Amino acid sequence: MNQPFNFKRIGLSIYRDVVLLRNTIVTALLVSGGLLFIGFLFSLWGDRLVTASEFGGLFGKIYVPLGLLFVFSIFKEAHDKKANHFYFALPLSPLERLTATWFATSVLYTLFFTLFAFFVGQLAILLASLLSKTSFHGLSIFSESYGQSVKFYMLVQPLFLLGAIGFTKNRIGKTLLLLLLAFFSFFIYNGILFSMFNMGYDMFSGDSSVSAAFDSTSADFEIIGKWFWFIILGPVMLIAAYFKLIEKEVY
Repeated sequence: MNQPFNFKRIGLSIYRDVVLLRNTIVTALLVSGGLLFIGFLFSLWGDRLVTASEFGGLFGKIYVPLGLLFVFSIFKEAHDKKANHFYFALPLSPLERLTATWFATSVLYTLFFTLFAFFVGQLAILLASLLSKTSFHGLSIFSESYGQSVKFYMLVQPLFLLGAIGFTKNRIGKTLLLLLLAFFSFFIYNGILFSMFNMGYDMFSGDSSVSAAFDSTSADFEIIGKWFWFIILGPVMLIAAYFKLIEKEVY
């Protein structure tokens, strides 16, 4: 539908999705909260302390898969033959619909689940301090493992967004297969480029200058690889998801 981009409609769309999925969200939070609580208690078992690294590791194990399932849950209605006509009849442009879903399942979800995990962790520390010799302490959130989990989720989320929109059946399995194919394709492509630029050198001769050049080239290709993944799995997947939404809306 041709209409100006409107942030109010985006907010209403997010509110609608949360209301429709409230039972699923509550169930997911109860299960994930229980797993986090048990995990934090195990972290307190030895040194009676939950470090920022332990928080980040436990957080990432639940944050990433739960967020990806959240993405698929939002677009479940779009594939329901009884409800999809009403879903696509909502006064939302494809860009507004995609923006609402991306923002809800990335930014808002990350902020909310971080606060939720922090609350559960503090509750576990409080209980342990009441029932054992554990000293009550504030939970540190930010660490390298926490940052890596958030970066990884933000990187792959657009691909799963595309899979949730594009695939009708076995959406999660097909999206995982697509991610696997993309990874191996880039691995082969990167190997070919690396060989082409270094085919005139004996990389395994043991010479110090050759080894230094090898390390330098590897570092350069690592940077290229990171930017490649960011562009392909970020903007390109979001653009593909946008056109897929237009296609679904038309048909």
